[in-house]
Amino acid sequence: MKKTLLTVILATALFSANAQDYPRITTLDLTAPELAHYMAPGWNLGNTMEAGSNANNFTNDAGVSSETLWQSTKTSQAVIDLVKQQGFKSVRIPCSWVMGHITDANNMTIDPAWIARVKEIVDYCINDNMYVVLNDHWDGGWLEHDGFTTGADVAAKKEQLRKLWTNIANAFKDYDERLIFAGLNEPGVGEASPQASGTPLGVSDMANRLIEYEQVFINAVRATGGNNEKRVLVVQGPKTNAIDTYKYFDATKLTDTADKRIMIEVHHYDPYQFTQMTKDEDWGLIYYYWYGHAPRRANNKRVAPQSLATQIHTSFNNLKTKYVDKGYPVIMGEYGSNHRNIGTDGIQSNHDESLQYWYNFSTEYAYEAGIIPFVWDTNNLTRPNMTAIDRGNMKVNDTFIINGIKEGANAGQSAFNAIYPEPSTADGINNVTTTAKSDGTIYNIQGVAVGKDESALAKGIYIRDNEKFVVR
Repeated sequence: MKKTLLTVILATALFSANAQDYPRITTLDLTAPELAHYMAPGWNLGNTMEAGSNANNFTNDAGVSSETLWQSTKTSQAVIDLVKQQGFKSVRIPCSWVMGHITDANNMTIDPAWIARVKEIVDYCINDNMYVVLNDHWDGGWLEHDGFTTGADVAAKKEQLRKLWTNIANAFKDYDERLIFAGLNEPGVGEASPQASGTPLGVSDMANRLIEYEQVFINAVRATGGNNEKRVLVVQGPKTNAIDTYKYFDATKLTDTADKRIMIEVHHYDPYQFTQMTKDEDWGLIYYYWYGHAPRRANNKRVAPQSLATQIHTSFNNLKTKYVDKGYPVIMGEYGSNHRNIGTDGIQSNHDESLQYWYNFSTEYAYEAGIIPFVWDTNNLTRPNMTAIDRGNMKVNDTFIINGIKEGANAGQSAFNAIYPEPSTADGINNVTTTAKSDGTIYNIQGVAVGKDESALAKGIYIRDNEKFVVR
């Protein structure tokens, strides 16, 4: 058999500390804290697979064309390649299922064509060796709103959730550790939908009910077996609000048959006056600038004080103490701030600078707290917007967002690595490089081609398409 040149470097760890891509471990042996080392920063395929109308709840009326209802670009391998080129390591795919993709409401059966399209997009990310977080997004409010009211039929909602996640998990059970499931999105946020009865729960009661739903999600996924027995899962705090999650969400109430495979999710759009506010109100004005990044003649009422950044820093550190330090990595599943055209109201360049600063410190503070940030990206080119990547024209849309993320990540990387050190194993291999063709042929450590059938391999370390993987 023909040998291929291989370089093997012996060391105490399996993975290269400076490697851009994380390793592939086919048996899903890495815990959530170990996977976290490789995941930051992340990017959202926003306004895409979650698009639709709650008028379609529990029907199959939306179809695969809903992908372009809220933005105009069909996702392609080239789009994901562009995202990776900007330095992102993970992709979050907000996804609807109930809102127009259900063929049998009694069994919560998902349209096979929708499953196939979601798989295509997951595969684009896997092809680029990126992590994927796949969730059940707002999804017409069937649970995120309707399940958190005083009149909710909790038992019925649990059964719907169990069936839904059983179907999703079975459809994706053969994917390796690069695919992560997130049970919900922003549970309990906003008012109840028109179909619901009763008033929204208070945050404390909401958190307790959320534990019940999240436990159903965990149990449903684990019961499907295969790779889902050890797959990392993400659970959300109430409304994914960082402060409410810290105060009210007790992750230790959750039980899991897999060890250290749970992450916690929060979102970050603070302060509202700077990031999302669309018009001045009698209680406050839109912030255009940040302290230290405002023009001298700016009205101080338009300037966000530095103290708000300090509050964000404190909030992130609280999450670190309660969750990260206890073995629950935290993902910031969404964060973003609107880029505005402020016209004659002020000086645009100072607003641009303030926006970049917000992304910079938000990313850095997240890294320092062991929080994996996923920037929200809508592919909407009309300001105000949160659009880092112009998918239609295949280019960066907002350098202020991208540069702010890169600056923050660089500043916080050493602290992040200290919280999530590079995983090590007893295999003793640090780095493997190969000149083998990327045609799916598998090579052993000696450089000998051993075929393409992974199931026929003996235990050991192998290389395929320039990636190491372990058969145990």
